[in-house]
Amino acid sequence: MKLILLGTSRAWSGANSFFAWTLPQDDQITLINTLRAKNVRVIRIFLATIDSGQAGSRALAANDIERNRVGSPYTDSDMLVRVDQFIKNVDIYGGGHIKLIIALHDRYSLGCYAYKADGYVSKYGIPSASACSPPNDASKFYSNEQAKSDFVARLKYLLDHINPHFGQRWGSLNRIIFSFQTENESQGHMSIHNARWMCDINTQIRSSVNNGILLSTGGDIDYGLSLRLENFQCSALDLISLHDYSMNGDYSRGKFQEAIQLAQQYRKRVYIEEFGGKGDTQMAQALNIIGATAHQLGLPWLVWQVVPNARSGDFEFFTNDRTAWAAFEHQAYWAQMSPSPFQWPEIWS
Repeated sequence: MKLILLGTSRAWSGANSFFAWTLPQDDQITLINTLRAKNVRVIRIFLATIDSGQAGSRALAANDIERNRVGSPYTDSDMLVRVDQFIKNVDIYGGGHIKLIIALHDRYSLGCYAYKADGYVSKYGIPSASACSPPNDASKFYSNEQAKSDFVARLKYLLDHINPHFGQRWGSLNRIIFSFQTENESQGHMSIHNARWMCDINTQIRSSVNNGILLSTGGDIDYGLSLRLENFQCSALDLISLHDYSMNGDYSRGKFQEAIQLAQQYRKRVYIEEFGGKGDTQMAQALNIIGATAHQLGLPWLVWQVVPNARSGDFEFFTNDRTAWAAFEHQAYWAQMSPSPFQWPEIWS
């Protein structure tokens, strides 16, 4: 007999699948149905240019709305049509059990990967890297007031976009959307950091996000940087998300405890948003160490990343990766059975 933990103060599991909205419809449906069957509650996606066959999958190429130029008129509406359809698919096949985290931009679109560089790179003279190795310096974007104004306009445009399948703005579509984040890993891999940028941007879009939808940080490249004090102190932010690919359980436990303490002090909530391993065995190891450590402390988590029909031996996995998938099933079950130090009514109510 399985004991079921009830109430909103319990953890949950999720999966990154950042380009899921570009997958063929049958792969989208397979992904959603499979995650729902394993008690997964959240899927995280990004809005960015996506390459054809991304990560060896069957992804269909897509352009960001500012791929070629910054600002209105936003010329590539195909992205919005496809994300709208993915949101509808999550509603239908998730059966009311799965919600989305949507990153409205990706730091790595700012010249770190040439194939996804967007209009901000050319407009603001951001240096580019062919494959983000070494990562480029995008500080011109984060230090320029006009760039900030352009970026806020982008975010408000997206949040005010009406999904025709629901007749609702994205910014109020709490039926399917758990949280928005202005950007994935803002200012990641940079030596110059604008401490005010994250809070300034979220303060300006706060009124565009309502109906119980939350704002989260989008993480950083490791636990330490994900725990920047200025984000906990920002009244516009609700959630602090942690990213790290360490396999060290003791180190992770210490950072999780630090995160919980800060969140309780500043009236935030915290969760692990990115972790994982390369290949079947390492992915299973990450899930069994980091996932287990997270739910021992009652922290929700999202693994990187679950993608049907992707290449093997990298950071993507699915049911054919038997060792990783078994670990994922096990930890996803125990996540929902773990009492959390935070209430999660958006997930469980």
